[in-house]
Amino acid sequence: MGGRKMARDEENAYGSQDPEDQQPLAQERRLRLILAGRTGVGKSATGNSILGHRLFPSRLAATPVTRSCTLGSRSWAGWRVEVTDTPDLFTAQGRHADPDCTERASCYLLSAPGPHALLLVTQLGRFTAQDEEAARGVRELFGAGVLARAVVVFTRREDLEGASLHDYVRATDNRALRALVAECGGRVCALDNRAEGAERDAQVGELLALVERLALEHDGAPFTDDVYGLAWARRHARPEDTLRLVAARLAARGLGRGWGRQWGRGRRWLEATRRLWPLALLLLGGALLLVLLLLQRGAPGPD
Repeated sequence: MGGRKMARDEENAYGSQDPEDQQPLAQERRLRLILAGRTGVGKSATGNSILGHRLFPSRLAATPVTRSCTLGSRSWAGWRVEVTDTPDLFTAQGRHADPDCTERASCYLLSAPGPHALLLVTQLGRFTAQDEEAARGVRELFGAGVLARAVVVFTRREDLEGASLHDYVRATDNRALRALVAECGGRVCALDNRAEGAERDAQVGELLALVERLALEHDGAPFTDDVYGLAWARRHARPEDTLRLVAARLAARGLGRGWGRQWGRGRRWLEATRRLWPLALLLLGGALLLVLLLLQRGAPGPD
């Protein structure tokens, strides 16, 4: 696993990665979060803001800085908050770089038995076609139902200049962004990842309070699926063996290279065809009506 932290039994204590955290972890409830989104939107910086210290590599670069899934944790308001940072797993380019689904399997293992919230990270004012592609990739990996557990997190909160984030979302002419926010139940939050001290803590507290409400709405139960079930059932097995089995399960879904790409194209074709059905039916009805009129005109009159 190249030194990655692996998901552990819920009853086992996690080693704290917060240097100032001295609370006994066994008494804390878990809040598991996954950071998702395209490269360059500030996922790792957002993760560092949530943790309150720098753990995930984050810097301005021409190429992706995050290369593998990584787990960090902290205490917050009686919760053990566990954050899984991800590389580009969700765009076509990222999936192409993970042909055997190993990195996506690692994401599953680190966040098992399932996340309480998925944080879809994007930049304020820059929701692009790549962001839409990343959102589609999230649905493909976890299933569309995961967006019922998602929060859209905007970086560059400072660009709001004190204005309301909800007003910004309501007023945007980006229909894809409005549709995504609606699919995520209207849950949005914004962070300035350059903020420090009390300002940063207040912003992170706002986000975690939103996540806490979401978790409690589901009675504390995380999002799960059959792959999480496999990962969790094998939590005491050798991590390398479990990683291989989970990757094989994902590949069997068609998420690997080749067959999965063809399936994705086929599904997009089916979706496009479904959207064109009303027009096709209208044209077919018009053609039938024209044929009937022509037949009626060509029929012999009464003697």
